[in-house]
Amino acid sequence: MNQRRRLVPLLAVPLVLAGCTAVVGHASPAADTTSAARTTSPESSPTSPGSSPTDEETPTDTNFPADTSDKGGPAQAGSEADPAGQTHVSGIRISSNPNSTRLVINLTSHGVPVWTAKYTEASGPGGGPVEIEGTAFLRVAVQTGADPGNQGQNDTKLSPGPVAEAKTTGYFEGSEEVLIGMRNGQTPFRAFALTDPARIVIDVRPAG
Repeated sequence: MNQRRRLVPLLAVPLVLAGCTAVVGHASPAADTTSAARTTSPESSPTSPGSSPTDEETPTDTNFPADTSDKGGPAQAGSEADPAGQTHVSGIRISSNPNSTRLVINLTSHGVPVWTAKYTEASGPGGGPVEIEGTAFLRVAVQTGADPGNQGQNDTKLSPGPVAEAKTTGYFEGSEEVLIGMRNGQTPFRAFALTDPARIVIDVRPAG
């Protein structure tokens, strides 16, 4: 694959991405993150037959189909069965270039549960207010059905770019959610799911 990529893990210190995007992230020990700061060297992403697009490659242009309408998908089985009550959001990965920002919501499973992504108010799964930067808020809800207490906490702020902040907002009645704050109102996006491991991928176009 001739596309080059740059991944940014959730870190507790500022980092600089391609296109001068600064990211500050905080994650609980329950989240799947590294414990020390590091940068990822550019390398070619592996080719995975049958999985296109991949979540390892930030789009280099804005020609992908994207709008502000609701998105979502059914449950998709992975290559192995997942233990009941153990699927949950384990982290949020972000990569960026001048043309697009990609958020990858990692799950602790092979298969993907039912999920939705839509613009809503800045509230959590139970309806309570959420403190988050942005002027419009994209809510990603994943019907994990996980046992309470297994959920990690992630909060990542970006500057500049269309995404101001992305954070997990909790778990309520079988649904675990991530809220994404947009700087310039409701911004066009696309969303899709990948299995083995399970991930929800959100591509956001810049304003204009």
